[in-house]
Amino acid sequence: MAALTAGPNSWGERSRFTAARRSYYDLATSGKDDIVFSRKMLKLIQAISKKDQVVAAIKDAILSGAIEPGDQIVESRMAQQLGSGIPLVREALIALEHQGFVQKTPYKGTTVTKLEPKQIREIFQLRVELEALAIAWAKENVTPADIKELKVLIESMERAATELDLDQFYENDLDWHRKLWVLSGNAYLADVLERLVVPLFAFFVMKTKREREAYIESAAMHGQIVEALAQKSARELRALMKESLMGWKDDMMKLLFTENSRGRKTL
Repeated sequence: MAALTAGPNSWGERSRFTAARRSYYDLATSGKDDIVFSRKMLKLIQAISKKDQVVAAIKDAILSGAIEPGDQIVESRMAQQLGSGIPLVREALIALEHQGFVQKTPYKGTTVTKLEPKQIREIFQLRVELEALAIAWAKENVTPADIKELKVLIESMERAATELDLDQFYENDLDWHRKLWVLSGNAYLADVLERLVVPLFAFFVMKTKREREAYIESAAMHGQIVEALAQKSARELRALMKESLMGWKDDMMKLLFTENSRGRKTL
């Protein structure tokens, strides 16, 4: 099992640290006795740190292949291996489900996300149409501040691509897409895309690794789409998004399900 590490660098973890900062401010401005304040703050930091450590440990085990796609995660066994309580493991698995790394199935429990070729094709059939619709609607709502935020995410993607930090790259990539979904102005559309796409991103993080140039090119394509938001028609935006997504799907399918350079399946 991977070593426990803490830090607001993994998907979903930064919001926990944001909550800690807000709670720190609330306590600091409440006029409470310094000793009471210190104890409350210490408990808050410890709770967040422990959960983040468990999230990071399970995620590292998944990414390293110690726990493989399709494997069942038994909460009691995982808690014993990590030396933590079952409630903490349960919270960590909820966070990892939000990130797409695990899935909960009735009568089967929690398993590491695994997608078959047919499932990926079916997801993309929907994703291509729905995300093209989302960006067309986003054009009606986007502001200069939104454009700036999207560009900042692309800059982070470029840095991650250069460093081959794939976890960070996909985190920024997913945040970029989530921003577009929200800009569509349709909460139901955003929710459907969230449930469709997040496991897809997580599965690709687990199972694929491309050359540095491929990630840099991907970031550049995102930049083209952002520029098109301000310059192109909704119809042109939809076509550009479809082209981008279909190209990505083809690349991923080749990486996942075709023979690699050593003559064995990548999955």
